[in-house]
Amino acid sequence: MLLCFVELEKIFVKMKENFVVCFVVAIFCFRVTTACLIENLESNRSVTTGSVFYEDCCCTVPGHTVTELLWLDPNNKVVQLGRPGTSLNVYTEEQGECLSLFIQELSKSMAGTFRCVAHIDGSTYTQTHNIDVYDQLYFFNTPLNQFIVHNNNSLITCEAKGASPPLIRWYRGKDGQHEITNDTVKYQFMPSGLIIKNVNNDDDGIYKCSASVLSTGEEVEEDIDVKVMTQPMITELSASPETVVAEGEPVLIQCSAEGLPTPEFEWKTPQDNFDENTTSSMIIINNGIRFANIEVQDAGTYECIARNFVGTSTKQIEIVVHTVPEIIDFHNLTVTEGDAVPIYCNATGNPEPIVTITYEGRSWDDERDTEYDEEIPNFSLILANRSNAGIYVCNASNVVDITTETIYLTVLHKPYFDQPIEHLWAWSGERINISCAHESNPPSNTTWMYWQGNFSTIGNEDMPTIDSIVQDYYSQLEHSFLFTDQFAPYGKHECKAENDIGETIKAYFIRKGFPPGPVVNATTIVETATSATFEIQPPSSNEGPDVIGYIAEYDEANNYDVTNIHPNRTWAVGIPFKLERLRPNTTYHIRFAAINRVGAGQWSDTIEFDTMDKSAPEPPIWQVDALQISSSKVLKWKEPEDNGEPIDYYVLRYCQVTDSYEEGPCTELRLDAATELEVKDLQHNSTYYFELIAHNVEGNSTPANFSLTIPAAMISEDLPPLSAGALIGIAVLIIVLALVLLDVILFYWRKQGIIASCCYNKNKKRKPSQLNSRDKKGLLKDNGESGTDDTLRRPNNGHKEYEYNKTTGIITGKHSSV
Repeated sequence: MLLCFVELEKIFVKMKENFVVCFVVAIFCFRVTTACLIENLESNRSVTTGSVFYEDCCCTVPGHTVTELLWLDPNNKVVQLGRPGTSLNVYTEEQGECLSLFIQELSKSMAGTFRCVAHIDGSTYTQTHNIDVYDQLYFFNTPLNQFIVHNNNSLITCEAKGASPPLIRWYRGKDGQHEITNDTVKYQFMPSGLIIKNVNNDDDGIYKCSASVLSTGEEVEEDIDVKVMTQPMITELSASPETVVAEGEPVLIQCSAEGLPTPEFEWKTPQDNFDENTTSSMIIINNGIRFANIEVQDAGTYECIARNFVGTSTKQIEIVVHTVPEIIDFHNLTVTEGDAVPIYCNATGNPEPIVTITYEGRSWDDERDTEYDEEIPNFSLILANRSNAGIYVCNASNVVDITTETIYLTVLHKPYFDQPIEHLWAWSGERINISCAHESNPPSNTTWMYWQGNFSTIGNEDMPTIDSIVQDYYSQLEHSFLFTDQFAPYGKHECKAENDIGETIKAYFIRKGFPPGPVVNATTIVETATSATFEIQPPSSNEGPDVIGYIAEYDEANNYDVTNIHPNRTWAVGIPFKLERLRPNTTYHIRFAAINRVGAGQWSDTIEFDTMDKSAPEPPIWQVDALQISSSKVLKWKEPEDNGEPIDYYVLRYCQVTDSYEEGPCTELRLDAATELEVKDLQHNSTYYFELIAHNVEGNSTPANFSLTIPAAMISEDLPPLSAGALIGIAVLIIVLALVLLDVILFYWRKQGIIASCCYNKNKKRKPSQLNSRDKKGLLKDNGESGTDDTLRRPNNGHKEYEYNKTTGIITGKHSSV
């Protein structure tokens, strides 16, 4: 069947070509052979509606004119004679020897026979033209852009009309390279178009609809752009900056969807359930929702609905609004010592805040380091005492922010003394201070009591009575006593502090103090050729203040008994008891006495010790400062003991340590007796190993060594320092600029200075004003002014001796009227 249609189409095409050729030849022959109506002629013409029709009827027979020609319409009526531009649709025109027929627009009602008639020599000649008018082939109900539905059977419409029902063929592609056949699997031809079954995305593209009429040979084509319509699919539903936001932030919710036709969007929001008094800043745009500053009430589920006439798609997003923590219950407390106190801090927020309570100290002046602040569990129960009174801080924090609130816990308690009992030593000339200072809440009253001493250390001094101690002894908070031989209030001084909560007593026991007892045992622990270090045991008996130091009296054994004048040395407790600058290989005698604030105690027995023979020096002592060495490149060390012979030189050896901790290139230097050395070849970001040996005639000391990493160089180290000359130059330049600036200011302000002098010297030759030359006494000058102002000129008939006051504007003088 398909082959038959193909062959039939070829025949129609061939017939069409032959028809056109015959028609053209016929017209040509007619134009040539019908120049004169000498015989009857007949022709057939097929013309589409709306076309223009034109035909000539000529006569060239001698003795006859064009006026003998007539055109008759299908109704056998004479066609009227017209001219160009006439409104007639059918008319004739005389053109030389021809009478032409014009039809401006053919219609089917004009189909029929038009005749040109001529009477020549008693004979009638006729040209007959049979006109067949048919409709032109055209498409209708054929949109150029059409849509088909995915996964459905869809119709592409294409309809045409012509002289006869046209033949419709379908092709794929813009060039029509693939012809579509009428099958029942994928495609089906219908009078109204083409049905595509089970549409998928591959069916999208250009379809060519071709219509042809065999009888007229007409053929038209139309390209139809077919789009596959798809159900909306939401590709993304997002919130910017994110779905979890803090209250007050701007938020944008956007919904993106794919589909054909382009989907339209609808929204379902939590605000749909709110009343009209909602203060939300929500604005719904086409595919999104915008919040200028989101609020807690805006939290919830937002649903995006994408819709086209194929279907709908929905997707939801959850917006969480976080709020700043708010502390709603954390207040100051006042309790009594011993009470059980609940410490709690209630806070709200989203997410639920983490609450911590910290004890910050009794006051902000405690200068407590926050590292040691004590953390109190929330909703804890503490036993109130004065040690936990003070400042408590509640911190409520979540991902949004942190909120802090401070309270003060006041604990009412009885008086407390830092030291309820104090033992004091006193002696003639010593001042003793006693105080009843204490901590109490509420404040308390204090009273003093005195009991004369009955201590063995007081002796048999006559003790003063309470009345002879000091006036207002009972009521004073503090007392200061200067002990003398005549006034020595040894004994027990007791202060009692009392408030509504309770009372507390503090006692001072004042005893008479004596110097320390003798040093019983002292031994040498380190001996060298020039020094000796001792270990001294404190005295076994001490009726007085603590020992604060020792004094030693020493001399060579040969001189010790010769004279009573010997060298001495005093040490404070806590430093090595070391004697230096001794003679090598020598016997010494030494004795010790302990010292306290009263004075020095008795001398111990004489102790004998020997110094060692001369030897090599002690190891040098490095003074290491990495930053100082990095900036100055100077190594420093402390001179050691020479052990009897002076140090004549040092040997310094230093090596750079590689990454594998092996020694690299080393440098060795011999230095005269010095304690520092500038080493310029030390590199930054490098590690060095240093070794130093001291030498005297007895030999080398034990090496003193250390390792040091030179840090990175500072930027300021690369800048050369300014020289003294540069600094002086800068100072001189600043002074010159300051003087010039001052002179400019004086020039503009007072017309004085160097610049003013130079300017006014040029005007010395100017003739002075008549007024100034006549004003010998300068009476017209005011407050040192020049008097050259025109306002100072006197009238022509005025007196010369005027005085002008610029402030009031009044002129006065010897003969003035004022």
